[in-house]
Amino acid sequence: MNKSLPKWRYTLIWLCCLLPMAVAWLMAYTGIGLPLATRNNGQLMPPGIQVPQSLSSHQNGKWTLLLISHDCSSSCQQQLHRMQQIHKSLPKLYDRIQTLWYSTLPPAQLNSVTAADTAIHSVHNTSVNNWANQQQLDWQDHSIWLIDPNGILVMQFQPQLNGKQIRSDIKWLLKASRIG
Repeated sequence: MNKSLPKWRYTLIWLCCLLPMAVAWLMAYTGIGLPLATRNNGQLMPPGIQVPQSLSSHQNGKWTLLLISHDCSSSCQQQLHRMQQIHKSLPKLYDRIQTLWYSTLPPAQLNSVTAADTAIHSVHNTSVNNWANQQQLDWQDHSIWLIDPNGILVMQFQPQLNGKQIRSDIKWLLKASRIG
């Protein structure tokens, strides 16, 4: 008794293996069938934007939520509060993240604004503002920036995003990341 498979079964096995690869190749090169929506709510930054040493020295090997401002208007205060709430709403990731506010305000005014927000570290420094201008980053709208522990700028979160949208991006990114 011959126990070999009929020729059509070999052909079927090869088709089952090669057909998915052919479809994937077609999708990759033509773009047909690829999802257009992204998972992230914030804007991914171009790769390799290194933050200045004056900023990375405050990171302590943690992911950093950063706000840059000249003064602290009501929109700045809302963003500071949002950063604090996002940080507190991530208890499993709390030790991997810190919040940082760089401003040109004198240190006494910085401390008075952040007195209620104990999770926010404030720094009086103008070099970060100059660096952001050199990098052509739009920081005047009080966007929140995410920096990885290696000092690479990763994402920008526009002020119109709510805390849940920002938090979901951060949770997904830190889940996928092994650094920090």
